Amino acid sequence: MKSKPIQSFFDHFPPTVAEYCFQLWHENDFKFIVSKSRHTKYGDYRYHPTKGHSITVNHNLNPYAFLVTYIHEVAHLTTYLKFKNKVQPHGSEWKKEFKDLFDPILEPELLPENLINILKKYLANPSASSATYAPLVEILKTFDPQSDKVLLKDLPENAAFLIKNLLLVKQKLNRTRYFCIDPKTGKKYLVSKNASIQPVEIPS
Repeated sequence: MKSKPIQSFFDHFPPTVAEYCFQLWHENDFKFIVSKSRHTKYGDYRYHPTKGHSITVNHNLNPYAFLVTYIHEVAHLTTYLKFKNKVQPHGSEWKKEFKDLFDPILEPELLPENLINILKKYLANPSASSATYAPLVEILKTFDPQSDKVLLKDLPENAAFLIKNLLLVKQKLNRTRYFCIDPKTGKKYLVSKNASIQPVEIPS
């Protein structure tokens, strides 16, 4: 898929909050791009003196992950509007903006209650990336379309898996990442325990 401006907010967001997300776009006047899939990030915010504000979100996120990423990036925009470059990108000012933007939709009639409970805990002190907060990663995964992928942490040790078309074997945990080895070359990698992977069997 090529990156392109959003056509309809109802195509990407949970229907119950699509209008709220549209209002954020309308009120803050930014270019909103639904991006091709990127392995290094879910979305981003940028400001250019002549081109203005722009936000991108990966097209392949499920509606709830798309929502979290979108509001994360809108919070960067509103923080910039208030403080310009005088504050840290993920400092206390951004954290407050992120929480304040989410608060109006943390209601059971708008979002699943189990997601709301985890979001409230996360938003008390949000990290720079939602991918580092395991409870949020896990619940957002439950909204993905059914597939044969699982989280690396749920795979047995010494089991083989594919990630980004690379065949690896899971080894020991090192804090939040697993040592993994390429069985063909012996090269070692560190892979996040919350990485989405596809289990495979290596023929004996």
